Amino acid sequence: MPKDRNSAQKIFIVSDAASRYKIIIPEELKKYNFISFDSFNQAYYSVYASPPQLILIALENFSKKDSIYKKQLGMIGDMQLDNMLSNIPILFILPADFDFNWIKAEKCFLKDYVKEPLGPYELKYKVENIMHSSKSALDANPLTKLPGNSSIMESVKNKLEEGVDFSFAYIDIDNFKSYNDKYGFLRGDEVIMMTSRLIATSVYDISKSRKRNIEKYVFIGHIGGDDFVVMSFADDIIDISNTVVGNFDKIILSFYDNTDKQRGYIEAYGRKKNMENFPIMSLSVAVIPYANKKITHYGQISEIASGLKALAKEKPGSNVIVDKREEG
Repeated sequence: MPKDRNSAQKIFIVSDAASRYKIIIPEELKKYNFISFDSFNQAYYSVYASPPQLILIALENFSKKDSIYKKQLGMIGDMQLDNMLSNIPILFILPADFDFNWIKAEKCFLKDYVKEPLGPYELKYKVENIMHSSKSALDANPLTKLPGNSSIMESVKNKLEEGVDFSFAYIDIDNFKSYNDKYGFLRGDEVIMMTSRLIATSVYDISKSRKRNIEKYVFIGHIGGDDFVVMSFADDIIDISNTVVGNFDKIILSFYDNTDKQRGYIEAYGRKKNMENFPIMSLSVAVIPYANKKITHYGQISEIASGLKALAKEKPGSNVIVDKREEG
């Protein structure tokens, strides 16, 4: 079923009034929704009202160094410094005689561009690549750079639609909040980073050693805080989970001061504002083998994983709890 035109990703085209690109671009990139402007300053004010996923600038006279174009370059620079707008990618189509020394002097940075003459499908490839990269970057966790919630849900959806046999693991760090409260956010961030690297190394080492199709089966995501997810080739998830837990338990003590390390717990304020003893951090891992045969949408995975995680947290130390229910 074709995508509704109104729901398609939006691209602003900025080009001269009589530019051939006003026709060429929409013809080559049919799946997008285009809005055309004759100058960047027109587009600039529309960005605030209705932000696009990409701005495509094809001003054929850019290389003339006209004062009009200098003003537009200044506005582009302003947009790149604006926290609200800087995540919107800008793609330039540059004329063959474009002067890069001039653009450098104007202090405008062209992160993404193609230069005439364009090869077949070059523009389409570049636009789709930017769209994909931009979406991933916006969704990525700022600390670990791992994909976030939107990407996790999309990966589950795609695997279900494509009939991929995959297994799912939800990984949570136990007693992380009390550690964060006592040792501070910087030390807490170090634990998060260590855990993300440990998970990634374990997943990719096992998947590569067994010659799995990484792109098809493997996904590592960071929901936020101390929660992670892993998707893998169906038969690998138990070994991955046990490897992550084993390595985490070997490493985690190095993040504690000697006193806490020796007694095996820390003293910190609990939820009721009373001083309590909290065990050394551990992992609770909820595993759903052959998830594609048990669920039909992401909400079901989340529900099953939450129940398993609660069971894991009832036991001391690190635990891997596997869903035993029959396949649907």
